[in-house]
Amino acid sequence: MSRSINNENPYLERLLKLIPTEIVGAYLALAGIIPSHAEKTFKLILTGFLLILTPFYLRILSKVKNALQITASTISFAVWIYSLEGSIFDLWGYYQAWLASFILILWTLVIPFFVKPAQK
Repeated sequence: MSRSINNENPYLERLLKLIPTEIVGAYLALAGIIPSHAEKTFKLILTGFLLILTPFYLRILSKVKNALQITASTISFAVWIYSLEGSIFDLWGYYQAWLASFILILWTLVIPFFVKPAQK
């Protein structure tokens, strides 16, 4: 399955293509092995690194050309990280469970309507 969005993709396929699952998976796996005494520093580094990596990963490895899709996917990663208890947002005191749920639900509900296929 190509990661680029096209006109034939129904809503759920578009949604799946806008969530950088490999990046989220890498975060979950790597965050799980960070020792508690180093959480703040290493989760900050990990989050920053993966946020920077996401657009390059999508463009180079997944061959996504649509800049809006790349931007939306990168924001999706940030939204997913914010929604996780124990993330850098939680460790630094910015996490609110109700707000995280609210943002995650609204983001995943509406974003597929705004990202259209790239014009050829």
